[in-house]
Amino acid sequence: MAMSTVEVRPHGIRLTSHEQTAITPSRSPDQGSTATPKFPLVKADTTSAYSVSKMLLAQGQQQATSVQIAAKSLQLVGKELSQMKSGLTQALSRGSQNVPWLKETLAKSKQNIETILHQARFDGKKVVDNELRVRLDSADIRRFSIPGLNINRLPERAEQIRLDFPQGQSVMIQFDGQSDGKSTLKMLDRSLIPLGMRASLGEDGSILFETQESSYRQMQQKVMVTGQGYRFPAGQPNTLTLKPDPEGIAELGFDLSSREGIKNTISKINQHLQQVHTGLDQARQFHGELSSQINNLHQSKPVLSIEEVNTRLAQFQSSSDKFGMTFEALNAQANVKRHSVVGLLR
Repeated sequence: MAMSTVEVRPHGIRLTSHEQTAITPSRSPDQGSTATPKFPLVKADTTSAYSVSKMLLAQGQQQATSVQIAAKSLQLVGKELSQMKSGLTQALSRGSQNVPWLKETLAKSKQNIETILHQARFDGKKVVDNELRVRLDSADIRRFSIPGLNINRLPERAEQIRLDFPQGQSVMIQFDGQSDGKSTLKMLDRSLIPLGMRASLGEDGSILFETQESSYRQMQQKVMVTGQGYRFPAGQPNTLTLKPDPEGIAELGFDLSSREGIKNTISKINQHLQQVHTGLDQARQFHGELSSQINNLHQSKPVLSIEEVNTRLAQFQSSSDKFGMTFEALNAQANVKRHSVVGLLR
């Protein structure tokens, strides 16, 4: 039997306690350097630091103030409505001709309500809408429709309609007589955006317009409509009265001509009074939720200070460096050739 021996030399690898092996991890020819980048330790800037909890507290306090304003305004509105109902009840039992001051009192109370709602603002935004609902973000929005402007009306007829608003703005509506009207609605909506308005579809197919209350007041419930003889008469523009959707306190009218008219008026006031109670309950619910959230933020763990943030950043940087060195060593050992390992073992 032939015997052979192979001598494996250590290739000059020295493993003394005073030196480190210069073993670098292997890499493919098309791979660049794998040196671990050093990230500088950046300390937190005290001038740009802010507290998220403090920001949330500020927002909660602002909302709480808005709700308080809404609740106070609804209480004043409820007082005016109660006075209206009292006068109408007297007219119902004694006759409206025997209550000569009623008409003037009703008009004054309604004006007071409009003033209260107009002044019920926080940071320039209304907090109670026309339906006497607490709205902290959209109380200034009013919706309305134009009588006869419905995508389900004469859908097979193609017609071009022009709308002229009192502000000097106009828009064209093109019904093609083929589609279901939704494409027409999308084109109308895009055309209204530059005018500060939007369009949507009502449940009955009517086109609902949406705008700011200031713009709605400028319209004075009027719009000029010019058609081609199908949906609207052709020729001269037709003045149409806008239909609020839905009707609210601003549309409250008084019919004192008969007992039935007085009863209907009292019924409408009762509906508004019920909405006042609903709004007050809504305000109390909002206030309770906000108070709970603010208390939770006050009782939560305080945010880290600038020094604590910098300390944790330094700890993270140190751990990152140790991990990088360990990974390099493991990667180098995993790619060492077999004869080098044998040499190391000898």
